[in-house]
Amino acid sequence: MNKKIWASLVFALAGFPLWAASFDVSRLPKTYETPLADDPMGVTVHRLENGLTVYLSPNHQTPRVEAWIAVRGGSKLDPQDLTGMAHYLEHMLFKGTTRLGTLDFDKEKVHLDRIEALYNELFKTTDPKKRNNIYKEIDAENIEAGKFAAPNEIDKLYTTWGFNGVNAFTSKEAIVYVCDFPKNRLEQWSQVEEDRFKNPIFRLFQSEIEAVYEEKNRSMDNAERILRDALISELYKGHPLGLTTLGSMDHLKNPNVSRMKEYFDRYYVPNNMAVILAGDFEPAEALGIIRQRFGSWQPKNFSLPKLPQLPKFSDVKRLTVNYEAEEKVVIAWPAISHNDPDWPALRMLDMVMDNSETGIINLDINQQQKVKAAGSGPDTYNEGGSWQMWAIPKKDQTLEQAEDLLMQSLAKLKSGAFTQEDLTAILTNYEISEKARLESNGARVQMMADSFIEEKSWEESAQWVNRLRAVRKDDILRVAGQYLGQGRVVIYRRKDKPEIPSMTKPGFTKIDIDPTKQSSFFGELAAQKAAAIAPRWVKEGEDFRIEKFPWGKLYAVKNPMNDLFSIEFQFERGWRQERELCQAFNLLEFAGADEMDPQTFKRKLYSLGTSMGFYCGEYYSGVSLSGIEMNFDESLALMKLRLEKPRIEPDTLKKMVEVTLGRRKDEKLDPRSVHSALGSLAMLGPKSPQINRLSNQELEALTTDDLKSRLGRVFDYERKISYVGIREPKALAAALADSKTAFVKTAKRPPYEYLRTPKPKVYFVHRDMVQSQAGFFAADERVNPKKWIDYITYSEYMGGGMSGVIFQEVRESRSLAYAASGSYSKGSIQGDENMLYGYVGCQADKTIEAANLMVELFQNMPASVERFNQAKQAILESYRTDPLTFRSINGAVMSWEELGLGTKDPRPSRMKKAMKFKLSDLEKFAARFQKRPITVYILGNKNRVDWEGLKKIGDFEEKQIPELFRD
Repeated sequence: MNKKIWASLVFALAGFPLWAASFDVSRLPKTYETPLADDPMGVTVHRLENGLTVYLSPNHQTPRVEAWIAVRGGSKLDPQDLTGMAHYLEHMLFKGTTRLGTLDFDKEKVHLDRIEALYNELFKTTDPKKRNNIYKEIDAENIEAGKFAAPNEIDKLYTTWGFNGVNAFTSKEAIVYVCDFPKNRLEQWSQVEEDRFKNPIFRLFQSEIEAVYEEKNRSMDNAERILRDALISELYKGHPLGLTTLGSMDHLKNPNVSRMKEYFDRYYVPNNMAVILAGDFEPAEALGIIRQRFGSWQPKNFSLPKLPQLPKFSDVKRLTVNYEAEEKVVIAWPAISHNDPDWPALRMLDMVMDNSETGIINLDINQQQKVKAAGSGPDTYNEGGSWQMWAIPKKDQTLEQAEDLLMQSLAKLKSGAFTQEDLTAILTNYEISEKARLESNGARVQMMADSFIEEKSWEESAQWVNRLRAVRKDDILRVAGQYLGQGRVVIYRRKDKPEIPSMTKPGFTKIDIDPTKQSSFFGELAAQKAAAIAPRWVKEGEDFRIEKFPWGKLYAVKNPMNDLFSIEFQFERGWRQERELCQAFNLLEFAGADEMDPQTFKRKLYSLGTSMGFYCGEYYSGVSLSGIEMNFDESLALMKLRLEKPRIEPDTLKKMVEVTLGRRKDEKLDPRSVHSALGSLAMLGPKSPQINRLSNQELEALTTDDLKSRLGRVFDYERKISYVGIREPKALAAALADSKTAFVKTAKRPPYEYLRTPKPKVYFVHRDMVQSQAGFFAADERVNPKKWIDYITYSEYMGGGMSGVIFQEVRESRSLAYAASGSYSKGSIQGDENMLYGYVGCQADKTIEAANLMVELFQNMPASVERFNQAKQAILESYRTDPLTFRSINGAVMSWEELGLGTKDPRPSRMKKAMKFKLSDLEKFAARFQKRPITVYILGNKNRVDWEGLKKIGDFEEKQIPELFRD
């Protein structure tokens, strides 16, 4: 009998449809109809008849579900002459379908087909004049096709239904679509996603490629991205893993719709995909809905392309990238896949080197402040991977010296300078962190998605900790010797001017977006009702407790999920009240306690599975602990001892100041730091934190004794304590008792007040970079809790995701930016001023157009009934379906008190107001900005920006980077 017929007969007899014989099942993970006995996630794994894998992890803490749809593939399967395709395709899957996002698909299709043909022609054309003519034809067809488009209907539906986090990402080996939805919208989510992947249409292709260009531009202003791209290009040379996920500039300039469709048709098939859910659902019901909706997808047999072998290195390969940023060295060894039997040993090796607390790098390099910062980490894929160490040198330290320190730390590991007790402590902390992760639906989904992408069985993934537990010291020494030898890549990022590529703003015509337009399918979906979810409010005495003590207040919440605790001591005291306080807290990072030197103290705390953190800002400072409840008392005693009797080794402060001075020098090279400082100056003027900090001279004058004294006095002040755990508040009284009877009160911080200008204002700072970063703000009234719905409705309307005004007008309609946002920022305590805030990151030659548009949108909010209803519904659904989690209750209660609302949950009354809120109310609120002068602050390349155009936006003032910081 013919083998193919025989195979079909066998599958048919087994109850499978005939198509099941048409695809390879060898790469599909094993199914588990019931959870493993010791799996705290309760995961089941199912297979639909078409090959689709379904992962389910029920978690009933909140009435929401995190949903990921994962496609195996990613950028490593990009065509070699069209890199970036997988990522661009990810963007296009938000553009709708034959039914969603179109007013008349038959008429639209005529123009879409012509656009596809023109891109095919463009792909083969090299003559600049001919290419320009083709672009003009594409533009004309794009305008005609746009007349039938109803953009972002997926996001509009999801916003209306109360979805959060609607997004997607592309990696080397996967494309993943993510969202978080209310449990009563599982059916509607499945309807949209079924249509999205069965009938996608790549409309608005050109406007989206402009957004992808901007994302690429952002990457070229990102020092870490530049370093990483250069490293993987060399490390995985000749292999698709070495290609950038965003694609090369040449390939992005030459997109091809037909080739993208081929990629989709080949890899977006059910037998290469997984639907993954974690949250509040019943598994049988969820599986039934998924089977009903996704079961009709047609599978396809496909073969993965044969990939070349990853390169091997027998010697050291050194390379350099230039960028105006802090210098950095990375050492990378070709290593193994996460599917290799040696992977658990290599992962343990990494944590012996760097576990953030007691690793060899942590104690020998970071604790001793031999460099500014250092660490290690793996980079693994299905085909192979690497293990890397990195360091950022101090001022006047060379990259080669930092590299040598890293190699010394590795030599120490290879000599066996760690114990089995160290491994036990690492495992304790790892297990605690994994237990904490399971509180999050997002973390659960990610673990299941990783299992699918890495082609592992769930049992193997669920037993990962047991595999780590089996690793012994000899295993680590063996893999260190086997994989971390002479053959490696070393890359240096040196401070020097890079070659900045130039992109020209395209001459494409704006697409008019009419928010009243909608497809008939959108109307059908939007009309569907779902069983109402009752809002969940919190009440004092039931959901949280407050106890008063001589030292202040204790806020306590029960942990319903596990035996982990977290406790935070908050002091209303920062560097504005005590100029040297933050430096004292910074010194705490390098402190021991009493008779314990710093290394001994950190090892002791780490052995308990306890993490200690601290923070210090303008007006607040604090210390926190988290860990396992059985070690709470001992951990708390160690924390108090460290604060009251800090042990500081000689030269520690001197080294800390040296590192700080080096960091201050480098922050002037970091676009994010510079733009943030420019924003502070624009908003606060002489009160800017960056120009009010301790000077370099004041830093150098600090003394260890003075800072130790300040740490010792921390508990002299009143405090608020936030506790989440399994103990009752009364049971905490003894542990939190203080021998003192009187405590220093701290005055409430003064309200934030922002600069107001009589005319529009523009601040500009020059930096040689690809993009411009533009911020916008205008001061407004003092925060009024009674107007909360005005505030949040305006923010949702203007900046609420892909369907908000700013995204639609800046990115979707005009392709001016990849990142564009705007909101109304509310004060956090009584008396604080609110402010209007916006941001755009765009190609330099788009700066003036983008800035003018943002100002216009703020000053003349485009009113739309449809957009308003979406924003209003999103807010109502948030109240109904997004309750406070047990870990967020204390912070919420404290914020209510700061606003003068007491401890009663204000959300019920806010929801009632939201239900009555009208578009006319929003218009009345927005009208205040019609003549409000807006300040624009821009970081960009003055040689690429229309200088005269900038001056027309407002009173112009150019600043120099040194003016933004105090040294």
